[in-house]
Amino acid sequence: MGIEMDNTSGGKTVATPKKHGPGFIAAAFIALVVSLVTAIGVVTFYDRRYAQKIVTMDLKGYIRDQRDKAVSGAISDEELRKNIDAMEAALLTAPPNHIVLLKEVVLRNAGEIKP
Repeated sequence: MGIEMDNTSGGKTVATPKKHGPGFIAAAFIALVVSLVTAIGVVTFYDRRYAQKIVTMDLKGYIRDQRDKAVSGAISDEELRKNIDAMEAALLTAPPNHIVLLKEVVLRNAGEIKP
């Protein structure tokens, strides 16, 4: 039950063709870099466009300040109306993914809208 092997190369070593293109490690590295760049881009886009952000406005303090200025005569009635319109415009120009809360409700770590 012996198997005989025949050497068809005649004792000479046959040169193997060189592989062209990136190896496995280079391909894995390129895939990793592309994945990281894509993930960072998607998370950044989501954060800027869709993630909810909480901002505050010191409405009570602003109205108190405007009332004090109006009573003391520092601003006229027309300026008071303009200032209140500016406050309303600041609230309306907040992006849709921003939630505006009163400053009295939020303790810390929230941006503030100032008219």
